[in-house]
Amino acid sequence: MHSVPGGPPGVVGPNVNSMSPCPDIRGEKGKGSMVTMSSGKTKKSLRTFMLAFSLVSFSGVISVGGYSIYMVHRIVKETSSLKEVSKSIFTIDNMHNKSYNLVLAIHHFIINRDDKYSRRAINLLNDMESDTINYIKHEESSSDAGSIEEVRLVRLIQDNLGEIKRNVIPLFDDVSRNKTGDVRKIIALEKYAYNIEKLTNEINKIHLVGISDGVEMSHRLLSSIFTLFFVLSFSGIFSIYIFYRLHGRYIIKPIDDLADATRKLSTGDLSIRVSSNDKTEIGTLYNSFNIMAERLQDYEKKLIDFNRSLEQKVNERTHELKHAYDTLKKTQEKLLRLEKIAALGQISASVNHEIKTPLNSLYMNLQLLKKQVNQFGGVSLDRRKYTNEIIDIMDKETLRISGILDEFVRYARLAPSDRKENDLNKIVSETVDMISQRAEQSDVRLQLNLSDIVPLFSFDDKKITQCLTNLFINAINSMGNGGILTVETEPVENNMIRLIVSDTGTGIKEEIIDKIFQPFFSKSKDGLGLGLPIVQGIVEGHGGKISCRSKVGEGTTFEILLPTDMPPGKEEGDQQ
Repeated sequence: MHSVPGGPPGVVGPNVNSMSPCPDIRGEKGKGSMVTMSSGKTKKSLRTFMLAFSLVSFSGVISVGGYSIYMVHRIVKETSSLKEVSKSIFTIDNMHNKSYNLVLAIHHFIINRDDKYSRRAINLLNDMESDTINYIKHEESSSDAGSIEEVRLVRLIQDNLGEIKRNVIPLFDDVSRNKTGDVRKIIALEKYAYNIEKLTNEINKIHLVGISDGVEMSHRLLSSIFTLFFVLSFSGIFSIYIFYRLHGRYIIKPIDDLADATRKLSTGDLSIRVSSNDKTEIGTLYNSFNIMAERLQDYEKKLIDFNRSLEQKVNERTHELKHAYDTLKKTQEKLLRLEKIAALGQISASVNHEIKTPLNSLYMNLQLLKKQVNQFGGVSLDRRKYTNEIIDIMDKETLRISGILDEFVRYARLAPSDRKENDLNKIVSETVDMISQRAEQSDVRLQLNLSDIVPLFSFDDKKITQCLTNLFINAINSMGNGGILTVETEPVENNMIRLIVSDTGTGIKEEIIDKIFQPFFSKSKDGLGLGLPIVQGIVEGHGGKISCRSKVGEGTTFEILLPTDMPPGKEEGDQQ
């Protein structure tokens, strides 16, 4: 690396002896593509400042957090105190209720003179004495300032309870035994019960003052916590802002500059370079980037040369392999087909000799038998008619077997194609005319879309007629409830003619569509399964291809491609 003449200070460029000048990625005037950074000294002091700032912030957060915990502890303590006050209020309210029930029991005793009310009053007195003792013990163990006054008032309650107990129990006993007594004395004792009610109310007033003070203290503590929270939040936001500015200036910006250079490098600009005086990891990263870019620039040149050479060799080898594979595949298919046809040829010769000869003899004897039956006069007319029907059935089956044998022999001994220049549209029209009556009987409408620009070319008109007849008959048979049979012709690329035969019949299932060109495979129970193999043999004998696509319930389409550039005559392959 070296300084670029005329460039800004700190901007360096690649060695002019090894690579071209680098574009400036920042849009500044001058040569080179350098991103100048601040000195490492500033960064080091910034790191020290950031460390000190972080420690101070951490200490502040810990202090505020500790103080907040202390205040929360005080709030919890106040809450616990309120809980104890609530228990005391409950106890005093219970005393108040018992004093009310005591007065009520005394009134019921005065009215009804029933001992159960006196017993109830005595039980209430005992319970209240026990409650006062327990309450005094609890308050004496408490450090609350109001506990002294509460103990004093509770002791007054004990004094009133003692007066009631000392006077009312003997009076209850006297009234219960004699059914007489000074009831006015009993009524006079009620004042002590009313005194107890007043004392409980005074104690609860003390409790309410304590609750009010506790709630007020909790509010003050919560206000302090919220104040600390807002102060700390503001300080945190301000600290984040300062950190964001420093972080963006001394860390994010250099990384963005490096990322910009990396993007340009990824787009193929291997001459890009970056510059930095920083002695930290970012400076090391910048230097590593420059070294990487230089090496990539050298490797790219070598890689381009290597890829060009490799691509050329791969294309050549791929073409050779593809040609060899296509040749091998065609040869294998042709050999397999020839083997099948040779085997079928041998079988057909034997079958034709061993079966058709006795079949012909059987057919002639059936004709003689029919003639003799018709000439024999001793048989009734009905009996003769029944016999003729049986003979006719045997005739039809004999002819059907003979037709199957003829079709089998035709497939096994497919004659070589005799090509001569013909008009494909004319052959299609003539074949359609031949099957038009059958189509009309099956309620099938014929539709021709024949291109006017189909040229004359060399093909065997008889075999193409046989091929079309098979396809048309299969299509009509698939449309039992009527439909449309469409035939189309059109020239296509590579000197080929496309012939399409489509119907709107029942269609062919997807799982068997690959088997329809196999010999002896048929969807029809009456078919031998040689029609489509014969069609395929005729098309391939002309150097063409046939394919089928179908969808159940919508119909089937056969597409035939025939070459137009084959010379007239007989092919050597067909002769073999």
